[in-house]
Amino acid sequence: MKIATGLLGACLLLTACSEPRQAAPPTVTVTAPPTLAPAPAPAVDPATLGWLDGFCSAIHDYRKRTGEEATPGTSEPRSVADAQKALSEQLGGIAERTGEVVDRLTALPPAPVPLAEKVRKAFAGKFTTARDRARDAKTALDHAKPGDVASQDPAAKALTQAQQDVDGMYDPIAPLVESRELVAAAAVAPGCKA
Repeated sequence: MKIATGLLGACLLLTACSEPRQAAPPTVTVTAPPTLAPAPAPAVDPATLGWLDGFCSAIHDYRKRTGEEATPGTSEPRSVADAQKALSEQLGGIAERTGEVVDRLTALPPAPVPLAEKVRKAFAGKFTTARDRARDAKTALDHAKPGDVASQDPAAKALTQAQQDVDGMYDPIAPLVESRELVAAAAVAPGCKA
C-alpha cells in the first residue's frame, strides 16, 4: 500500500509539473493618431468686421440698456394722473431706446455681404415699428387730460405691442449663420460678444 501511495503521489507530481503553463496576456500597443494643426481661421475682411461690430453693438447695447432701465413695480400710482405719468415715462423709454437702435443701424454703411444687409433691414424695420408705436402712444397719452381713465388702455396696449415688436430681436448673430464669412467676423468682433 505504501508503494501504491508513493506511486500515486509521484503520478500527481508528474501531472502537476506537466500541465501547460498559461500564456501571458497579449500586450496591446495603442498609437495616438498624428496630431493635426488646427485649421486656420478664415481671414476676416476688415470692412465686414467693422460693419458687424457696429451692427451687433447696436442690438446688444439696446438689450443691456433695457435691462438696466427696467424698473420693478415700486408702488401703485395714487391717482389716474400718476398712472398716466408712469405709463408715459415707460413709453418714452421704449421710444428712446428703439429710436437709438434705428439711428445706429441707419448710420451703418451698406453691408458688405447681401445677407447682412437683409438682416439689418429686418432689424431696423422691427425697431422702427416699436419706436413709432411707443412714440405715438406717448404723444396721445400726453395730450389727454390728467385723470382721463380712457387714455390709459390704448397706451398700455401700445406699450405691450411695442415690446412685442422687438421680441426675438436680441440675438444679432442667429439670422447670419448661413454665411461663413459673417460667422467668422462675429467670432472676433468685440460688439458681438454679449
